[in-house]
Amino acid sequence: MTEARPLTAWRTLGVTQRSGARLPASDLVASLVRVDSRTFLVYGNYEALLAYNCAHRYALSIGVLADRIGAR
Repeated sequence: MTEARPLTAWRTLGVTQRSGARLPASDLVASLVRVDSRTFLVYGNYEALLAYNCAHRYALSIGVLADRIGAR
């Protein structure tokens, strides 16, 4: 996991959303997590998941599942 930075800093570095869209201009702090060939932008709640189970695959699985449930 990378050092946490504001979304504006990640945006300046060229990090984009999966769709290719630019990240929002925001001071919200996020980190990058790379698992296998995929990279995810994660927020503070990711740390809470790791506190419960310190496995990146677990935390990412919960995050992806929550995104899919929220998108319905």
